[in-house]
Amino acid sequence: MDVLDRVGPNIADVVRRDFFWLVWNTMLAWVPVGLALLVFRSRSDIRLPRSPVWWAGVVLFVLFLPNAPYVVTDLVHLRDDIHFVGDGPVVTTVLPIYAAFICSGFLAYYLALAELGRYLDRSGRAAWRTPLTFGLHALCAVGVFLGRWVRLNSWEPVVQPRGTFERMMLALTWSWAPILIAVVFVVTTIGHFVTKAIAEAAVVHARVGMRWIRGVAAGGA
Repeated sequence: MDVLDRVGPNIADVVRRDFFWLVWNTMLAWVPVGLALLVFRSRSDIRLPRSPVWWAGVVLFVLFLPNAPYVVTDLVHLRDDIHFVGDGPVVTTVLPIYAAFICSGFLAYYLALAELGRYLDRSGRAAWRTPLTFGLHALCAVGVFLGRWVRLNSWEPVVQPRGTFERMMLALTWSWAPILIAVVFVVTTIGHFVTKAIAEAAVVHARVGMRWIRGVAAGGA
């Protein structure tokens, strides 16, 4: 009980301290999932020509997609939160919050790309799935770099295209830009791979469990 009495208030204090950016960045991370459902699942007949509205949805999907893996860069706040806890139990307070936050972001990233992948499968373009996935990893790496180090928001290319373009070109000429983008690309790729493996394994085990339950129920009947 002493441990629970100590951990509970510390977790609450950290959540209250980081509440705004935790909630805001989590919401932004899940926006691509909603866009993917609207853009890629809503087309009942994939044989029809794609309208300008559909393409606008694809552009928004690509612009907002970096918000999902972006969450890993919020580890920059970890040191301050560790200092904030002080002598409190960091492993059972700060780290679980960050782990849940980052896992949520990569789960959203996986689900968004999975929806795109299913659309490609239905449209007979399954061969595009892997190249597009890695291409989006690269675009997201650039987007995360621009978001974290340039403080560029996803909607700025739409509302301020000229100013955004100038800021992007200036940032990409920075000598450290290629290294940072490469690091983010590797982290994004690994995070997506691990999340995909865990999520798909969980689905398989859930289906096996459901079949077993139905078998037991049928046998009991």
